[in-house]
Amino acid sequence: MSLNFSSFSTLTALNNLAQIGTALKLSNQRLATGSKLNSAADDPAGIVAVSQFDRQIAQIEAATRNGERINSIIDTADGAAAQISSLLGTIQTNALAAAGSSVTAEERAAYQAEIDTAVNAIDSLVNSTNFNGTRLLDGGIAYTTSGIDSAKLADVRVSSANVSGSSISLTVDVVSAAEKAVISYSNGNLTDDVTFTLTGENGSETFNFTNGTTISSIETAVNAQSDATGVVAEVDGATLYLRSTNYGSDESVSVNVTAGTFVMAGGTTSDSGVDATVTVNSQTTTADGLHVKYSSGDTAVKFTLEESFGNVGGGSTSFSITGGGAEWQLDTNPANKINFGMNSLSSSSLGSDALGYLRSLKSGGTNDLASGNYQAAANIASASSLQVATERARMGAIQSYSVNATLSSLSATKTALSSSRSSITDIDYASEVANNNRLQVMMQAATTVLASINANTQSILGLLGL
Repeated sequence: MSLNFSSFSTLTALNNLAQIGTALKLSNQRLATGSKLNSAADDPAGIVAVSQFDRQIAQIEAATRNGERINSIIDTADGAAAQISSLLGTIQTNALAAAGSSVTAEERAAYQAEIDTAVNAIDSLVNSTNFNGTRLLDGGIAYTTSGIDSAKLADVRVSSANVSGSSISLTVDVVSAAEKAVISYSNGNLTDDVTFTLTGENGSETFNFTNGTTISSIETAVNAQSDATGVVAEVDGATLYLRSTNYGSDESVSVNVTAGTFVMAGGTTSDSGVDATVTVNSQTTTADGLHVKYSSGDTAVKFTLEESFGNVGGGSTSFSITGGGAEWQLDTNPANKINFGMNSLSSSSLGSDALGYLRSLKSGGTNDLASGNYQAAANIASASSLQVATERARMGAIQSYSVNATLSSLSATKTALSSSRSSITDIDYASEVANNNRLQVMMQAATTVLASINANTQSILGLLGL
């Protein structure tokens, strides 16, 4: 029997014990931090991937904050605009209520007081609505323009434009003229009793005339009801013209004779208007009579052709969008921005050049109740309500289809990136705990084996008398 005396077993045991200790230390660190990527040595490739994920997630979080801020701005503006819309409804109701012949002077004064209060409240809302110091409804985020020829264009409203680089030039060409609906009568004074119904865009009215009535008398009668019908009469020489109040394909005039002889020129008893054909920078626009909408890329503009310009084909004019508006960053792509502008909703801006403006309904204004222009006042309030509703709809569309849709996409992208990052960095606690327990058992076993080897060595040395 041979007796071997070697430190090989001890060295092997010590090496195993060191490896187990290193693995146990790493496992303890992972359990303590919850991460399996605590240093570059843990996963060099993973460090690069996690760095990219962190950068993208940080960009998404910044874009999300921008989107939430945009929503807050829109919510602030929309809330105030909703109040303005309600006040305009009150103004319109009072203007129509005051028109009745049974309304007393005291009642009419009370209606006027309500209108004055409502108009003042609108201006107060406009002046006080702001977000972080930026006033939202008084033109603070409106676009600025230059070179507008007021003899050709009116009510120019820019809702979107990218003017970050330079101004935007727009050339407006009237390719073909807008027309009113028109029919005519040229047979002189009536030769018998006549009854006819005149119908226009606003409604119908029936007229009764006796034998011998002049066309001037018919003109006066028709014009007295023009608010109800949307038709105006004009005598030119020996001809009575019946025209729609406004231009465009939505306008119409028709006469239905139910008694007597009232023969229209050429036998034409009805007609419809025609929309202007307009191009902006050679692009065909959408026109409703003289009202034009242009949209191309980031640019969206509305304007009205002045009558002397829009009812003649071949005219041209130009203007520029020079600045202003709000530019909101939408997502992580620097080029993906919302360009948004809102014109003032004050009483001096609501309405139009053709109709008049809301401020004219206040006491002393050209359309206050004392003027008797009840229908004009109601029309101004109605047009103002439509302007406010249009602005609210535009804000709602941006919020729903751009901002919220982007926020939803950003959230989904962040979730996917976070999941991918987690797969690299996060530990599986159940698996790691099991591994840690295994390493602890192995550590105890290795320590026991090393102790046993040391004991055997001492026994051998004792036999040798060493």
